[in-house]
Amino acid sequence: MKVMVFGGTGRTGRLITQRLVEEGHDVLVAGRRDPQITGVAFRKVDLSDHNAVRAACEGIDAAISALASGKNDPVCSGVAKALSGTDGLRYITIAGGGVDAPGDAKGAADRFIAWLMRRLVPHMLADRQAELAILQASRLRWTMLRPPVLNNKPAKGQYKKTFDRPASKGISRADLALAAVDALKQDALIGRAPFVAW
Repeated sequence: MKVMVFGGTGRTGRLITQRLVEEGHDVLVAGRRDPQITGVAFRKVDLSDHNAVRAACEGIDAAISALASGKNDPVCSGVAKALSGTDGLRYITIAGGGVDAPGDAKGAADRFIAWLMRRLVPHMLADRQAELAILQASRLRWTMLRPPVLNNKPAKGQYKKTFDRPASKGISRADLALAAVDALKQDALIGRAPFVAW
């Protein structure tokens, strides 16, 4: 499969990129910096330019976004909007447990974390909520993964997907990368926003 990775130079994005290469995918990374990973092609793209994002994705089978929202840069919703009219493109994006989706039944601790995020990083949460709304109205075959707190612990090689509340309070970046790559093959996740945790 030919897969584009947005945010492929970040802490989670690099792990996703490496896993895709290990599984034999044809991998491209779009952004400002070359990730310099063997077997990965790089396309320098201004992610705020919707036409450039669409052009960079011509001929790909799927895209995974591990982007982070900047204070004045709603890049996550911007990339989703740029690709929203692309019929049939498999699109996996990684948001966070603070994002609200239909069917949620979060516990008190999870609701508190979402409240805290709205206070501390309102721009990030607003960008992610906007991204979800764009995806829901798009022609993409999308999935939004919502991990709770991320850590850099060693991979367990496993994860749990739930649809009402997170199964635990955290997950490693390595296991989130595994879940993101696995999601490419899981059609049952299309149009859904599962929590992913240990």
